[in-house]
Amino acid sequence: MNASQKLLPGVLALITSFVCLQGLDAQAIENGYGIIRGPDFAFSLKAPAGWVIDSKSGLGQGLPAVFYRKGGSWEESPVVAYARSRPRTQKVSTIEGAVKFLEETFHNEGFPKYQGEYIKTISTDSGKDAAIYHFTGDKWGDFEATAYFLEGKTINFVTLSARNEKDFQVALPAFEQLVTSYAFLPDKVPVNPKDRGFFQDSTPKN
Repeated sequence: MNASQKLLPGVLALITSFVCLQGLDAQAIENGYGIIRGPDFAFSLKAPAGWVIDSKSGLGQGLPAVFYRKGGSWEESPVVAYARSRPRTQKVSTIEGAVKFLEETFHNEGFPKYQGEYIKTISTDSGKDAAIYHFTGDKWGDFEATAYFLEGKTINFVTLSARNEKDFQVALPAFEQLVTSYAFLPDKVPVNPKDRGFFQDSTPKN
């Protein structure tokens, strides 16, 4: 079961609380480029080679941008990726805190063996550090990697989810391409707090 089918209620509520959409040009674009923004955040991502960025398929789960290999789909692909954001709060103000919160959420939802492991930190093309964690132990035996970006008021995420370890390992280079494309865009952060974010896709960015 992939990420499109297994987001837990608590995690889904967290995501949808902070990412709403409007004005979409919904389509899947190979190697496409997009901007995701909402209260206190705006960042861009570019689909890796051979993958598409899809601004429609994840909307029901509050995900403004999902990614999968060309020819696949969000519902059926064995490996998918998605982007999201959460605010920094007094309780969760660090990447380590966000990982702990996620683990506790899964534990409370009935997944006591769910855990994250820090793997490494890589730099994006824009010079931002991305802390990468791998997660295992959910009910379905999926393998996941999440890159965390610590910003002034938010913690932004990019997550890869695979149904088995083989597909997970094969997809990791594409995941790192996606992660390194991340750029925080302070000039795109909505001025009006009621302007609760939108995803804008476009032609591929060189």
